[in-house]
Amino acid sequence: MERMVRSLKAHETRESLAWFNWNISLRGVFETICGGTTLVFTAFALVIGVPQDAMGYFTAIISFSCILQVLGMPLASRMRRRKRFILTVALIEPILLITAVLLAPLLPAELRPVSLGLAFFLASACLHLTRPYSDNWLATTIPSGLRGRYIGQRLRLSSIAIIASTLVVGAGVELLGKTNGPGLAGLLITGAIFGVAAALTLVRATKPVVQEPAPFDPRDIGQVLRTKAFMRLTFGTVLYMFPFFFAGAYYQVFNLRVVEMRPWLIASMGVGYLVVKLLLTPALGRVCDRIGPRRLLWVASPIYTAFFLCFPFAEPGRAWPIIVAWAFVAVADGIYGVAAPAALYGTVPAQGARPAYFAVFNLINLSCSAVGGMLAVPLLGLLNRIDWNLGPAHLGGYHLFYALCGVAMVPCTAALLLFPKPDPAVNIQPPTSNRQRPKPDVG
Repeated sequence: MERMVRSLKAHETRESLAWFNWNISLRGVFETICGGTTLVFTAFALVIGVPQDAMGYFTAIISFSCILQVLGMPLASRMRRRKRFILTVALIEPILLITAVLLAPLLPAELRPVSLGLAFFLASACLHLTRPYSDNWLATTIPSGLRGRYIGQRLRLSSIAIIASTLVVGAGVELLGKTNGPGLAGLLITGAIFGVAAALTLVRATKPVVQEPAPFDPRDIGQVLRTKAFMRLTFGTVLYMFPFFFAGAYYQVFNLRVVEMRPWLIASMGVGYLVVKLLLTPALGRVCDRIGPRRLLWVASPIYTAFFLCFPFAEPGRAWPIIVAWAFVAVADGIYGVAAPAALYGTVPAQGARPAYFAVFNLINLSCSAVGGMLAVPLLGLLNRIDWNLGPAHLGGYHLFYALCGVAMVPCTAALLLFPKPDPAVNIQPPTSNRQRPKPDVG
């Protein structure tokens, strides 16, 4: 089992947490530009020939890459230089994206979506392969009593970086044109360079020396599945996020193609969303530390329901319902961004196969996201045949799709009953295991 051999000194903790802040800020720019559902990537994918209803498949492709997380853990767990492994694989992700963006437009039209999807699958696999170990690295670095406040600080810094990049991206797409393939490719490559910089920041962060478990094997998964608090939280998270597994792939399609919003307006809406979240996260972090994540998440649920139910009222020339929806959902996302990680860290035992816990959590949630993305494609095909009007609300196609997500959010709120009641700073003990041998990380 894993236990701390040498904890970080105070100055090492401060410096490492600062470098983690740089990492999430630069990575925020990278994901704002290059993420699979962003304005730039969606516009680029549509330009090179991806059908708009098929964008859910991209979410599925990217999410299914999480399977490699579990398949690769036996190899990753044998890496003696764990920090070097994390950094190397983190660099491969943006480099693959640069290669894909450069090569996809040169291929025959029918191969472009396939090649882009394959590249994003491999790039996402790199992220998922290291995610359990990087999450564990961060979790063992943050002092338990500061989790809520530090996570809130990370969200604020990330939001500042994302706000700046969103403004630049919005202006860039507005200037270049949302159908300008080479211009959009240039923006994606610029974003990937920030991804390279994000990986390099962790070179300076210190990794705690731990006594780690023997190489990963199926018994680690068995230990995870027997940890009741963790499994309840994981199942509760899946149920709570159920509507988002369908909705997430189509936000920018809705903005660009259904409501026909201009890129600068989409960017301005995104900045407003981020500013609201940025202003609220300091207080939300303190509230989370005081009352616990579950109570805080109850506040987010009605906001999420109202968010989805605003979509049917938007149409070309009437974008204000979407703008209002994103302004208010920033409050809910600020709550979730602070409370959900705090709840997760609190259910992962202080000792044991910690990376396996993060791997299982990510695998289950990303698999559900992949299935949701795939099911959304035929669902939209059916809903596109419907064209209803109910007062100012339009119910058909994408409008009805998001209305159904809002209706589904109501019963999904009950999933919060599965979240833990104890304070997240209290460490849970894992089921016992005999497998333990020293394997210090040598960096």
